Amino acid sequence: MARLDISQARSHDIGVLSRLIDVTRDSAAGYRDAARDRRDTARAERYARRADHREHLVERIKAAVQELGGAPAEGGTLRGKAHRAFMDVKHALLRDDDTLEGSIRNGEAWLVDTWEAALNDPDLSEPVREVIRSGFEVIDPHPGDREEHLIPPNDQPMAG
Repeated sequence: MARLDISQARSHDIGVLSRLIDVTRDSAAGYRDAARDRRDTARAERYARRADHREHLVERIKAAVQELGGAPAEGGTLRGKAHRAFMDVKHALLRDDDTLEGSIRNGEAWLVDTWEAALNDPDLSEPVREVIRSGFEVIDPHPGDREEHLIPPNDQPMAG
């Protein structure tokens, strides 16, 4: 890998962080939708708390982008919006909580993969890698155990 000059490195770091803002914002919106559509009140409350955690994380990443002199991303991704719209229609037709669980699993797998790719990016500066490492502890508090991560089993406080 070629070494990036300082301005290229900063631009690269901002781009990676902006991508994480987008996908994490998508996740928060997905959990908000799941909380709204869930019949199980306890599970709905856990989803709402997870959305809160994700929104707090978005704010932390936005602050890191601003510290680098960048403008934080706003809005989320087209893929995330399309996925939520599809799930709204599917859930409206089926009224099935299993459909909602499947949607969460798919979205969270994509989120974790995106964060892992960012964390393993060889061109990141060390301070930004540390921001991502810290955020990843919120995104994937049970590394290596996707089942434990994808469906919050209880009210344990989340990292971050």
